[in-house]
Amino acid sequence: MGLNIKNKIYILIFSLIVIAIIAMLVISAKMANKDKTVAKYEVSTNSVVFNQDTNLVDTSTGGVIEKKWDDDYYFVSNNQQSSNLGKNTIIYEKATEVIKVYGGSYRVSDTGNVVINGELTEINELKRTSFYKISDRVYLIVSPEIYTEDRSVYANKYLIVYIDKQGNASVLNDMLNLKTINPMSLVFDKYTFDIANEKLIVDNVSIDLKLINGSTNEYDPNKNTKVAEYDDLKNLAGAYNKLVNDFNQYTKNNNLVVSANNQAIVTNNNYIIKQASKTASSTAAKKVENKTQIAKRVSLRGAIASTTYIDVTYIVTDPEEKYQAVYLLVTGYIDGSLTTEKIILDKYDTTYRITGLAPKNEYSISLGYIEVITDSSNNKDLSDNIEDVINVRTTKGNAKITLNKISSGEISFNFKMYEDYAFDDGKLVMYADNERIDSVNVDKAKALSSDGFNTKLKLGNEVSVYMIRLENTKFGGKEVDSGIYRKFTYENAK
Repeated sequence: MGLNIKNKIYILIFSLIVIAIIAMLVISAKMANKDKTVAKYEVSTNSVVFNQDTNLVDTSTGGVIEKKWDDDYYFVSNNQQSSNLGKNTIIYEKATEVIKVYGGSYRVSDTGNVVINGELTEINELKRTSFYKISDRVYLIVSPEIYTEDRSVYANKYLIVYIDKQGNASVLNDMLNLKTINPMSLVFDKYTFDIANEKLIVDNVSIDLKLINGSTNEYDPNKNTKVAEYDDLKNLAGAYNKLVNDFNQYTKNNNLVVSANNQAIVTNNNYIIKQASKTASSTAAKKVENKTQIAKRVSLRGAIASTTYIDVTYIVTDPEEKYQAVYLLVTGYIDGSLTTEKIILDKYDTTYRITGLAPKNEYSISLGYIEVITDSSNNKDLSDNIEDVINVRTTKGNAKITLNKISSGEISFNFKMYEDYAFDDGKLVMYADNERIDSVNVDKAKALSSDGFNTKLKLGNEVSVYMIRLENTKFGGKEVDSGIYRKFTYENAK
């Protein structure tokens, strides 16, 4: 029995209502997404932009900063390279000498009054001192001169301060990027910024910055700081002893005398190698007798991490030539294996680059020295001590895999590398539910080009999850774990 005209009219009206509801939902969703996107801000080629890992972003082609649906700011270059800047970001325009703070901030006056700033703050007077709390454990100092009391850190115009939960600080601008391992204070104008305690001191009045929107800083000045965080002290001591033999060869080559049966012991988390018997002093040690106490010290000032290397800054003050040798102990994945490496430093230099490291890995770096000890009878002995320890994490590589489209049982995608961490070679491998089904060698020249390396891989049938992983990678002639992969399903890759 067919539908009469009345029923047909009801069905038509109902269908129109359903279509109208769907259209309204689609429009509402689009409007909601539109509301979540803040207006784009132009960024010139002469700007300094830091991403959320405190690394400089490439702005050589210019671009825009925009806030997306996840409430994070992104820098999108004019060649469509995107970098996540986090919930707050600071931009320095070199040409106009203007600092722009995105994502809100708090300006702290010399009386302790706090002004809450909006989504965008522009700072035009860099010769006028001002101080801002940007977010949890992140601060901005604007002043003609910013420095530590010993002038080991010096900056002008501005300085961004990031504090980790242990109170250690990373200070950076377009000319400086330094991480400290000891509590530090910065002096600017009439202010002193006690970084570890998050206190701003003005005319002997202390302003507690933790009270401004809270803080996750766990630094405790009354608590003894651990020198190192090792899972197994005995294992590391054993690895250290193994290195002594290599170090003895170095001392022989340089006319130094160290006992052959040195042993490492653990004392209050310090690694100390003690001399078992008295030895003759080296030529350098005979130059000056220990009659007057003169200040000497070794100090690990900080470290700047990249993808496969870490730049370490250190200071050695040795007026009486007491230090026979100064060295670094580096524990972590080095040249593809977990090891502890001993590196002899030039004590008249101040920087050293540790190479052969893996991306996104934690490294423990210790600064040690071998010193001549003179007793009351003028007998000379050697002691080996660890002075400073810092834990540093290397950054991730910028290489990435971008999916394009699926067609005829295969997926086309793009692989892009950058000069700061370009693999010598590698292979892109397709896995279907953890089963290897296809691969292609990387064309390094194309991967480094502006367009990247466009290629295809086969897809399997009835597969839940696919993964393209970069394997067989070499960097600097050595095999490394790239850590680069892209997982996807058939539906979300369309």
